[in-house]
Amino acid sequence: MNDRLQEQLMALGLNRYEAATYLALLEHRGFTPAQAAVRASVPRQRIYDILATLCARGLAIERHSDGQRRYFAIDPAVALPALLSERQRTFEQEQAALAQSMQSLLATLSPIFAAGHDQIDPLDYVDVLLDRRLVVERAITLAQQTEREICVCFKLPLLGDRAANFAEVAEPLRRGVRYRTIYERSALTDPELRAWITQFVTWGQQARIVTNLPLKVNLYDRRVALLSLQDPITGALSLTALCVTHPNFGAFLQGAFEQLWADAETLVLD
Repeated sequence: MNDRLQEQLMALGLNRYEAATYLALLEHRGFTPAQAAVRASVPRQRIYDILATLCARGLAIERHSDGQRRYFAIDPAVALPALLSERQRTFEQEQAALAQSMQSLLATLSPIFAAGHDQIDPLDYVDVLLDRRLVVERAITLAQQTEREICVCFKLPLLGDRAANFAEVAEPLRRGVRYRTIYERSALTDPELRAWITQFVTWGQQARIVTNLPLKVNLYDRRVALLSLQDPITGALSLTALCVTHPNFGAFLQGAFEQLWADAETLVLD
């Protein structure tokens, strides 16, 4: 019970020792400092400062009797509203100080921000994605933003699960986006992946097949490319991907894709 009451008093601005001492004073009419320390379980060397603070904040009064100092609690009906008002004044002062500090920071930081954004970063159009999840999320987002055409050079391994791959293909096809994919022949040896491809073709994806592709690439509206590069030594696909937003680079990749598309076999599924 006392622990809960202490927490409530602390919410009004008292510390734990002050709250415990005030509760002790409420329970008895007049404590000496030593008695208050014992009753409140407060270190003896701290009790005088605590009692002085309670008196200063209007929660207790000091009286002298029989040559001893005794301390009495102020009625909570009087003390707590005053404590709340004090807490509110402190909060308002803190808020005013924070607002003033913010204005000072704005005056200092806004020119720095403006100067920095006047500069052009030559690599603003290149985004490096170092996590499989980020690559999958970016691919889905780009597919959803595509307006005209998606061209894909598909190489294993898969980065996303079934739900992610289906979302990446189904949504743009529903909107009438032209979707062309060149698959490596090895993709058809996996029964599950073959079933996915069959579904994609049923939805309207145009598909062709080659023995080998040089890169794993997704190209969106001839403007944005998502590339996963191979390790030049091991040949393994990296989970690191580059997202390049550059119309000239996109046009170059589109030309390469069209040549691959022309040389590829039309995919015929049983």
